[in-house]
Amino acid sequence: MDTRLLRSFLAVVRTGGITAAAAELSYAQSTVTAHVQALERLTGARLLDRSAAGAVATSAGARLAEHARHMLDLEDRMFAELAAADRTPAGEVRLRAPESVCAYRLPGVLRGLSERYPDVRLSLAPAATGDALSAVADRRADLALVFEPSVSGNGFDVVDLGPQRLSLVAGPATGLSRGRRVTAPELAEAGALLLEEGCGYSDELAALLSAAAPAAAPTRFGSVETVKRCVAAGLGAALLPTATVEEEIADGRLVELRGPRTSEHHLWLVRSATRWASPAVMAVHSLLRT
Repeated sequence: MDTRLLRSFLAVVRTGGITAAAAELSYAQSTVTAHVQALERLTGARLLDRSAAGAVATSAGARLAEHARHMLDLEDRMFAELAAADRTPAGEVRLRAPESVCAYRLPGVLRGLSERYPDVRLSLAPAATGDALSAVADRRADLALVFEPSVSGNGFDVVDLGPQRLSLVAGPATGLSRGRRVTAPELAEAGALLLEEGCGYSDELAALLSAAAPAAAPTRFGSVETVKRCVAAGLGAALLPTATVEEEIADGRLVELRGPRTSEHHLWLVRSATRWASPAVMAVHSLLRT
């Protein structure tokens, strides 16, 4: 069987439509449609329920999807072992991680990776927790780093890389007290700048602020750097990973406050517990653990 048929079918199941699957795979829509139709002829079963809203796997399609994932894992393993007979890690490793981790924690890892494993290519993309875990589960990523109090879910191998400190920061001219703990109502009144939904610590702070001041609407941003610049300009306060604001606190561009108590967040390294991992994936996994 041409495994491209399976890859196209899984992309349709994952994205919910022929058009989205074609875009993800860089295929023409007609090619993805032909692949699905060929599979339905081979299996003798209807694999997708199609509607104006998209495509959903039938019961037969769901069973095929599970077998397809195992078959594609075996194919990946076969080619990786043949291409790396000397066991030298080589090939692409796809990693998803929060923007703050990508910008502030991974540059050193990337430098070490290129020195130790020059034939490994790391494909890095920022992603919030939900997107990162979905990417690992759906075979769009090999590894993920997530910044949460805990990580749960069947089918994941999870390594705790340790607690990560968060800092509530504001501009030097802030009217918020620096000596005592700032309450959620005070923070809501002063203005809180949050990262976009899906960021665990921002969502937790948003829930605290909503409970304290239901009418307040914190501003959401998509970038840590944007939040820091707005905070430094006096537009409000923000809760951010300490590693992202250490320089600004040290040189006085930002001040650190004692804010409402939030959960202890850890950095977690996640990979599939059932999918075969290539030597390149395990090399990156080992490097991230250390």
